Amino acid sequence: MTSDSNPTEKRKPRVGIIGTGNMAMALGKALLAAGHFVAFGSRRPEEKKDFYEEVGVESRMYGIQAAIDAGEVVIITLPYASVAGTVRKFAGALRGKVVIDITNPFASQPNDGSSGAQVTATAIGDGARVVAAFKTNFASTITEPADSSGRPREVHYAGDDEEAKAIVAGLIRGIGFEPVDYGTLAQAVVLDHMVPLMIRLDARLHKFSRKSSFRLAGP
Repeated sequence: MTSDSNPTEKRKPRVGIIGTGNMAMALGKALLAAGHFVAFGSRRPEEKKDFYEEVGVESRMYGIQAAIDAGEVVIITLPYASVAGTVRKFAGALRGKVVIDITNPFASQPNDGSSGAQVTATAIGDGARVVAAFKTNFASTITEPADSSGRPREVHYAGDDEEAKAIVAGLIRGIGFEPVDYGTLAQAVVLDHMVPLMIRLDARLHKFSRKSSFRLAGP
């Protein structure tokens, strides 16, 4: 973990990251490098010594509850199938926090047209402040925010809480990316559908080794 040491700087939000996959590691490294306090949460923290050592943090891995309690912003990086049950279990602790859902439903896309992030918000219940973000970014690009043109890559985000979205946009800028607002949580379903296309274009058709990213081009 790390924390801001310069009191003259605007304090950066404390972050809890739930999960220990590639995106958790990449986002953790980027946020730590940007000066955020980061707490990692795992269902089995005692088994995650290698993960924590690779991130480069000289402290122990937390349980999920402790990581949520430590963060003002909580990033969910679990497999999609585990998200609803996990956030329902910890709903009380998540209410009122800015929750970034980076997970992708793939074949488990809700049949009613809802976005995956809407399902997460419903599982948390009243007081949910969920923002969908980082869904369309490969883990291998998180610590390389500039693309081959030298411009910042985009992070597409969506949510219903404008204050929460502003916090997330600031976090995105703080690690070197350009935030692009895609609207409400209902409209985040577009991001859910962009991900399978991105994987198909990158890995299967053009062999970009998961280093590509989408860009919204203006007129």
